[in-house]
Amino acid sequence: MSVSKKMSEIDIFQKLKSGNIKAFEQIYHKYWPKLFDQAHRRLADDEIVKEFIQDLFTELWQNRETIKIHTSISSYLHQALKFKIYNYYKSQQVQERYKQFIDTQRPPHLTNNITEERINYIDLHQALKHSIEKLPNQTKLAYKLKQEGGLTYSEIAATLKISTSTVEKHIMKALKLIREELKHFIWLLFILF
Repeated sequence: MSVSKKMSEIDIFQKLKSGNIKAFEQIYHKYWPKLFDQAHRRLADDEIVKEFIQDLFTELWQNRETIKIHTSISSYLHQALKFKIYNYYKSQQVQERYKQFIDTQRPPHLTNNITEERINYIDLHQALKHSIEKLPNQTKLAYKLKQEGGLTYSEIAATLKISTSTVEKHIMKALKLIREELKHFIWLLFILF
């Protein structure tokens, strides 16, 4: 990347951080097609892809004051989208495991009644998302990089510019807080994980 291009990205990002809607629109129009192509190669569903990208840009705008970009806007957006896709697949796997469990555990006379189980899963999924969002910022970021991004502790340490032991502390703190938040779902968590 040339120095002038890097400076231009830094300028645009600084304007975004200060709430400049034109800078946001410039980022949106520049990266939306590239992000769409990236996601569409991994997911065939255009609507889900569009929803992910819309969420990504919504989060960029809402969190613009606290976001730290260490490489480039492009790298940040592509990595964030990768996390969303990974999380989507992980969620699909959990849903499938839960469905398989319910199918094997359900008494024959309840075969056609799975509404309650689906509601329980949706409640659990929402509670988990909510508990993750309540984590302190650095702890939440470390947790997401580990769980959604699949990064190792040393990779997270390098990304966040902190020590590996600090990453371990953040992950342990996140797990403790999430367990506390989801304690009334413990029976369901035991089944799923």
